[in-house]
Amino acid sequence: MATKKKDTLFKKSTSPGKFEFNEPVARVFDDMLERSVPFYKECQQMVVDLALHFAQKDSAVYDLGCSTGTLLRHLVRAIPEKQKIRFVGLDNSEAMLNKARGKLRGHLKRCALVEADLESDFELTDASVVIMNYTLQFLSPRRRAAMLKKIYQGLRPGGGLILIEKVRGESDDLNNLFVEQYYTYKQSQGYLKLEIAKKREALEKVLIPLKPGKNRDLLAGAGFRQVDIFFKWFNFAGFLAVKPGKRRS
Repeated sequence: MATKKKDTLFKKSTSPGKFEFNEPVARVFDDMLERSVPFYKECQQMVVDLALHFAQKDSAVYDLGCSTGTLLRHLVRAIPEKQKIRFVGLDNSEAMLNKARGKLRGHLKRCALVEADLESDFELTDASVVIMNYTLQFLSPRRRAAMLKKIYQGLRPGGGLILIEKVRGESDDLNNLFVEQYYTYKQSQGYLKLEIAKKREALEKVLIPLKPGKNRDLLAGAGFRQVDIFFKWFNFAGFLAVKPGKRRS
C-alpha cells in the first residue's frame, strides 16, 4: 500500500489562489481529509453502516464526489457480491479518479468510475443509496435544489441519501465559536495558523456552507419526507434522507 503524502500545500509563501481539485491536491488529499475533517474515519464507518441498511439487491450505489475512492473501497468490501450492487463513483477531477483507480484495483468489475460535472449533466438511475460526502458544499447554492431533486428522482422508493456537509451555525455568534473550535482542531492535527488562514482564503467563495436548517429545507423541497441528522460536530453535520415508499428486498 502506498504511503500517504503529507499535506503541506499551504506552507508555501506564495498566494494560494483559488482551491482546485487538481493533481497537487490529489497527491495529498487522503492526508488532507484525515487531518482536516473531524471524525473522518468514524463518519466513513457510519456511512458504510447506513449504506448496508439501505442497499437493495440489483440496484446501484452512487458516491457523488468520490475523490480518491476511499469510501467506495470500504463499500465494495462491506456489501456482499451476491447482492449484485453496481457501485458508481463520479468526480469532476481526473487526477482524483486516477488515484481512485489505483485504490480500487481488483474491484473495478463491480465499480465504475466516471468523470462528470455534477453541476451539469450526469446519469443517476435505479439507485438505492446515494452518498455525497463534503461535495454539495462546493456546488453553487442556486443549483443545489435541482441537484437534490435529481437525486430524489433517481432513487428507488425506500432509498437513502447520505449527505455530510460543512455547515454554518444558526447564529453568527455560534458560527464564529464553531469555526474557532475547528481551527483549534486543525492546529492539534499539525497545521500551522498560516496554513489554516491560507486554505481559508483559497476556499473563499468556493466552499459555501449553509445552516443545517437550510439543508433540511432543501432536502424536504426535493421530496424527502424523512430527514434527520445522524452526526454533528460544531460546523460539520451528516444528514440522512429517505425517499417515501416500500423498499425492495
